[in-house]
Amino acid sequence: MSGATEEARTETGRAGAVGVVLVVLAAAALAGFLVGAVLGEGRADISQGLTFVAVFVPLAAFVVVLAWWQTRRRAAKLGLGTARYLKVVRLVRRGEVPDDPAELPAAIDSARRARRALNLQDSRLAWWLLGGVALLWFVTGLLKALDGHYVRAGYNLVMAGLFLVNPLTMRRQRRRLEAVERALRDRGHLRDPSDGTEAPAGRASQDTRP
Repeated sequence: MSGATEEARTETGRAGAVGVVLVVLAAAALAGFLVGAVLGEGRADISQGLTFVAVFVPLAAFVVVLAWWQTRRRAAKLGLGTARYLKVVRLVRRGEVPDDPAELPAAIDSARRARRALNLQDSRLAWWLLGGVALLWFVTGLLKALDGHYVRAGYNLVMAGLFLVNPLTMRRQRRRLEAVERALRDRGHLRDPSDGTEAPAGRASQDTRP
């Protein structure tokens, strides 16, 4: 029963991973076509859009393959399959901790990486860069609107809005990560929730003994 359940979970994880890859490639194709159309003078240029698709899709495929290779190596070091490791990563991003003890090292690894990423994004330089890019998109959007290029102006304003929404998503990610760190700390698997330092289970169990 447990073997069948684990096989079903693996197949589900693989299907989900394939779905993510297809979504990324489709998004790259759509983004390339829209960029080609937006950059066209006066009206959408289909041939230019297809040219950008031919550039965006191979680049996206290369990034996906590289990320998959790195994830597969990381999962192998933690004793998990790639699909199972990605499932744990998704749980951590939702603020949950896996119940299977075999998946706890992957949860600790994912929490530690997420904490480092959030600490980097919280730096003053990152905020200045984020605000500068958002302001640049906004100003160029206004200039395009004044020139009568409303399609490109709308594209630039949408990009500026995406950069402005980023702090709100970071706040939600921080709350979920703190919930994961609390859960792992309660189990004795994290020593310091501020940096996600891993504490050996044996030492944690010795510290909790009376």
